[in-house]
Amino acid sequence: MENLDLFSTAELLNNVFKPKTPITTEQLEWQYHKNPAGSACIGYLLEANRQISNYALIPKIFKNHLGNEITLGVGVDLAVSPDSRGKGLFRKTIENSYKAGIKGNLDGILGVANSQSSPRMTEAMGWRKLPSLDFRLLKVSRSGAVLHTSQHKSDYKSCAVGGLRDLKTFTPSSSFSPLWNAELLNWRLSRPGVDYYTHSHESAFLITTKISIRGIKIAVLLKAFPVDPNKTPLSITPFVSGVAKYHKTPFVVYWGKNPHFKINGLKIPRKLQPSPLDLVVHFFHEENNFELNEFELLDFDAF
Repeated sequence: MENLDLFSTAELLNNVFKPKTPITTEQLEWQYHKNPAGSACIGYLLEANRQISNYALIPKIFKNHLGNEITLGVGVDLAVSPDSRGKGLFRKTIENSYKAGIKGNLDGILGVANSQSSPRMTEAMGWRKLPSLDFRLLKVSRSGAVLHTSQHKSDYKSCAVGGLRDLKTFTPSSSFSPLWNAELLNWRLSRPGVDYYTHSHESAFLITTKISIRGIKIAVLLKAFPVDPNKTPLSITPFVSGVAKYHKTPFVVYWGKNPHFKINGLKIPRKLQPSPLDLVVHFFHEENNFELNEFELLDFDAF
């Protein structure tokens, strides 16, 4: 990828998004440069040596049941400086990301967009919208699975139980699923500024974080792996109940789909969600009948 000044990128993103906690160069270095799947491919524009737009494609490998692999860039940090809007820079920045992605040997882009911006990608840029995924308040039972829980610091292997097989051996049942292995998971859980929790059981391995909304503590299920994919689907409820007990909250939420588990819980209607998410995809060279078999919050940069 191009040798962008990450200080300039961080300044642009903070100016556009105005996050409560400012984006740091450490976070960008982690996401843009340290991904084992490859460095970010970035579409951007400069004006007077100042970065005025950004769209980063984070390489992510997907595999289907036939063993075929494709590498998509998960689009993040799409931003145009407020002083430069209305000049067609949105389209030009995305088109520059196409060039960067092709140069970086990506097959296309997978975008995670809110429902307000996704029509811009499909109608103006010709991307294809994928089926929407459910957001749920998960069912919690009184009796839960006994989980070995660790707050993740830096080494995935120190958190995993001995019986957990290497995640790269997991074979998706159909369509495409994100490819995970110990190296990728270790990188993902080393994201600066986020606390992750790993929950191990003889049948499953879960990853969560926690948030607080108006003083209400909520656990967020980010990813669930079966220890033996041949013995699925498993009910997620016993594991979620163990998570709820650990985090001391009855509220556990989940967004996504996972064929290895029966996801039980209350679907939250999109009209009641503060910012419903859409998935959109674009391939660089030829249209692909790409569909997702599995995709969860840990598979992109929501947390």
